[in-house]
Amino acid sequence: MKDRTLKLVTLFLVSSVIFFLFDVASDIYDRVIANTGTNALDLIHLAFEIFSAVALLVAIKILVQRMLWLSAQNKEKAESLKFLRGEMDAFVREKFEGWALSPAERDIAMYMLKGLSISEIAVARSTAEGTVKAQTSSIFRKTGVTSRMELMSVFMDEFLDVGQALHSN
Repeated sequence: MKDRTLKLVTLFLVSSVIFFLFDVASDIYDRVIANTGTNALDLIHLAFEIFSAVALLVAIKILVQRMLWLSAQNKEKAESLKFLRGEMDAFVREKFEGWALSPAERDIAMYMLKGLSISEIAVARSTAEGTVKAQTSSIFRKTGVTSRMELMSVFMDEFLDVGQALHSN
């Protein structure tokens, strides 16, 4: 949405420059080439139009440079996020393997990391809440944590360290 707005503003500025340039050309033709006579007010008006056209051209240049910079920043952040998501996925799988979680426990642990409640996990897995609770207890036992928050903390603390190390390289 913001990108579209910037493009519309740029289009408006370009249209304004075109208007001013045609008006300046018309004024120069009328006053200088057609020699209809000029007075001080006409010259001030012409100078203001020339100044406005130049100012708009500078504004367009700055706006286009800013849009290109923002686009490059957006691309860089998207690539970084894509990389970190891939790293997070690999990191989570490695942890799950190290803890020897079963496939069902891995699913439940992943749902817990995403913030789903016991009932939401049960619905998503088409299983009873009691089954999810039992598997949650097994996950906590295997991982050495006592709560969801501790489980999330294990991943966040270690992954933030990994992410920071990757970002500093």
